[in-house]
Amino acid sequence: MKFGKFTDVAVESAHKGAEVLLKYFNNIKKIEYKGRIDPVTIADKTSQKAIVDNIKQYFPLHNIIAEEQDSTLAQNSNDYCWIIDPLDGTVNYVHGVPTFAISIGLKYKNEIISGVIYAPALKEMFVAQKGKGAYLNNKKISVSKIKDMVRALPVTGFPYYVKEKPTRVIKNFKNIMLETQGLRRFGAAAIDLAYVACGRFDFFWEEGLKPWDVAAGIVILKEAGGKITDFSGGKDFIFGKTIVASNKILHKDILKVLNETGKSK
Repeated sequence: MKFGKFTDVAVESAHKGAEVLLKYFNNIKKIEYKGRIDPVTIADKTSQKAIVDNIKQYFPLHNIIAEEQDSTLAQNSNDYCWIIDPLDGTVNYVHGVPTFAISIGLKYKNEIISGVIYAPALKEMFVAQKGKGAYLNNKKISVSKIKDMVRALPVTGFPYYVKEKPTRVIKNFKNIMLETQGLRRFGAAAIDLAYVACGRFDFFWEEGLKPWDVAAGIVILKEAGGKITDFSGGKDFIFGKTIVASNKILHKDILKVLNETGKSK
């Protein structure tokens, strides 16, 4: 599939970051923590520099939002903004679990128009551009056609604040589990979204995510035929606090479970 320059640069930049991640994988000497359980490593920081440097080479005036922010990423009035996670699934990464990814999304004004999710240890590259479909390793992908919750296999994640505010997170986990065929937690939101896009999972929900966790996955899922909202069914899922991504067919049923106000089952 031939994409435009934006998407080609995103793919190239993801490869640059992946070189760093694979170099340090199973070879991390020092781990720092941004919070009680939120790790960051030299791999995160060096991967981000490789990605950002490559993007700036082509688009020096574009804005950049990245997880490991620094003073060089000042914002300006440009309508284009790259939203980058140089290592999604850092906890997996530092434990030697290969389920981690680079996520690069490009936002034009209020819409994500291009996205790449690259899981280098799994050798899987998900790519999408608005109006051109979604692809996994150059093969077109689409969401599942599962119609019933009891046949659905969803995936979710826990926010880092779950230990301080567990009530809603655990309630939703329990209630969704009781309605579906099973439930998975991979520990990398970008991969979760990509797997819904290619039909491996039927839906994904989570709260407490950041824009860099979901930006690329949004356009990939939409181009694969899926639907994304916040927990209320609205559009505040990039910079908001909640997200539901599905094969579209199940979406209303998922929102109904997540918004149950009665006693827990």
